[in-house]
Amino acid sequence: MGLFFGIAAGLFFGESMGALKLVGDVFIRLLQMTVVPYVIVSLIAGLGRLDYQNAIRLGAWGGGLLVVLWGFAFGMVVVMPLAFPSIETGSFFSTSLIEQDRQVDFIQLYIPSNFFYALSNNIVPAVVVFSLAVGIALIGVDRKAALLESLDTLGRAMLRVTDFVVRFTPYGVFAISAAAAGTMTIEEFARVQVYVLCYVAFALISALWLLPGLVSALTPLRHGDVLKVSRDCLLTAFATGSTFVVIPLIAEHCKALLGDADLTREESDSLVDVIIPTSFSFPHSAKVLSLSFIVFAGWFSGSPLSASEYPTLAVSGVASVFGSISVAMPFLLDLMKLPQDLFQLFLATGVVNARFGTLVEAMHVLTLTLLGTCALTGSIRIEFWRLLRFVSTTGLLIALVVVGARAFFSVSVDTVYRKDQIALNMGLLLSDRAPSKLLSEQSPPRSASEGQSRLDMVVSSGVLRVCYAPRRPPFTHTNGRGELVGLDIELMNSLALGLDLVLEYVPVVAEFGRSTIADRLNEGHCDIGVSGWLLNMSHLAKATFSRPYLQATPAFLVEDHRRQEFRTRERVDANPDLRIAFPNDPYYLRRAKEFVPNAQVIPVDDVRSFLEAEAGEYDALFFPGEKLGAYSLMNPRFGVVVPAPGFQAIPIGFLLPLGEPDWRATIDAWVELKTSDGTTKRLFDYWALGKQAEVRRPRWSVVRDVLHWRE
Repeated sequence: MGLFFGIAAGLFFGESMGALKLVGDVFIRLLQMTVVPYVIVSLIAGLGRLDYQNAIRLGAWGGGLLVVLWGFAFGMVVVMPLAFPSIETGSFFSTSLIEQDRQVDFIQLYIPSNFFYALSNNIVPAVVVFSLAVGIALIGVDRKAALLESLDTLGRAMLRVTDFVVRFTPYGVFAISAAAAGTMTIEEFARVQVYVLCYVAFALISALWLLPGLVSALTPLRHGDVLKVSRDCLLTAFATGSTFVVIPLIAEHCKALLGDADLTREESDSLVDVIIPTSFSFPHSAKVLSLSFIVFAGWFSGSPLSASEYPTLAVSGVASVFGSISVAMPFLLDLMKLPQDLFQLFLATGVVNARFGTLVEAMHVLTLTLLGTCALTGSIRIEFWRLLRFVSTTGLLIALVVVGARAFFSVSVDTVYRKDQIALNMGLLLSDRAPSKLLSEQSPPRSASEGQSRLDMVVSSGVLRVCYAPRRPPFTHTNGRGELVGLDIELMNSLALGLDLVLEYVPVVAEFGRSTIADRLNEGHCDIGVSGWLLNMSHLAKATFSRPYLQATPAFLVEDHRRQEFRTRERVDANPDLRIAFPNDPYYLRRAKEFVPNAQVIPVDDVRSFLEAEAGEYDALFFPGEKLGAYSLMNPRFGVVVPAPGFQAIPIGFLLPLGEPDWRATIDAWVELKTSDGTTKRLFDYWALGKQAEVRRPRWSVVRDVLHWRE
């Protein structure tokens, strides 16, 4: 009821329910309060009661059962793409491209050199390893009965605390579900509905049929009894998004289920107390099922995985999810040669999928515990017809889901790629606009009076002429509505407003070269040159550069399936056959050997020359990633790669005429002002990173969209 009314409240009141997230966080923390201490106590006491022979059998059976459960979960991963339709993707430049990959420190994760550090930082695998070591050592210790009794007493006290907190579950579940339902936008869900719906369907099959059905097929326990006993555990785990908080409940229900079926043996309780916390040191079925995102990413990017790649995904995937799935996913995307920018999509799907993943995780722990306990107490039974019926029913159920999903997606999913339209239709972010007009490229120059500086001429005439390259996104380009837009256009608006000037824009057809625009500046056709010019020494004799307002990140634009070849500079340098396109600019062509010492450098006049080249003519384009992001968005088969370690950043500034120190000092002071007040960063986030590029409307709710009680 708490879950149902929470979702209803979120849909009814909308975003105002987000305030209840605080209540949900408090409830989750109360549930977590006793979990780690309970893990320590139960592991030490549970193992301490066993003998060494049973402990060895536990390890052998537990490992075998884990492999079986992983196999079932990965089978779901292999089957899932059969339900996908077809689509393309692309994305803006992301600052995550210049961040160093986070590596999983397996030694710190599993070896607790300082147990109290692991305890205070919630490093659960290290805590489990410590508890296992103490528990195993306790097996051979004499006169341990008093300690075990004390640990049991402490464990029961923690269970009482948990039972007290659980009484508030309806209220906590209501707050969590209301906040989630009220703040999650319909657009966020619709954007990735193919993967979300498929993941949800396969997660429900795993949690409600496959795992409990496996228990029923191999033990005297009935499928319905397993679901009935685990119902509150699954619901609480789903609502809180954490299986860890229901460990005590799972242990209690496993013992009750074994007792009701008359399967309890002398060591049953100890086995339950050992298996449950130990299972958290190994990947669960939900983590393995999350590997389905790699399969989805291949389909989404137009590079579906081949059958020969699945063994690599299985081995590398299971090994990598021993750590954090958020760390493993970028590694797996690169390993399978898939666009790194899809990791953001994985994080978005986690809003929904993480909830259903906890159902699978909770049932995984319960299944492993029941099967492991029954195996070690001699209650496993292998009956051919029961297993055949289970396998046949499972196959039929999965087939129905796949066929139904394909039929649904064929009529409900719009697979037309439209992200390029986001970049093409972006309008100016800042609301204040200076008066402006467009001039032709052949507009006559302006001449200053004798002794008049460029600054005096601009101020006295009240006109600021700006030379720009028409097709240089995200700095200067024309959007789908025919408007001149871009980061530099916004900055010129700000400059003109500050000096109370009218803007006149003069187009200059130039991509990488600057000689034309420099001549235009010095001849008086314009007063400032924009379009994201890279600072270099070879052109300082022709024009003056302002103080840099951005630092560009050198990067490669490559086809998505070749991203892995350019992930590190070492790999680039090791391949002398690479043909890399460089800006046709003398300064950067001279420096090309510093960037790619062993590759063949080929000058190109603009980015389109690279994009429109025949297959095999170039392997990559070297250019600032902030500029390449827009081209990647409009050409989704290409992606931006910043190799590690990164290259030295390249300053971007405005071009100014020679011999005008007052004009340059004015522009430099203005650049510093816009940098310090956050304007430049805000505009960079919008035009280069795509933040706020998609207009977000208020979350749909009954009170706003049906009853119209508020705007």
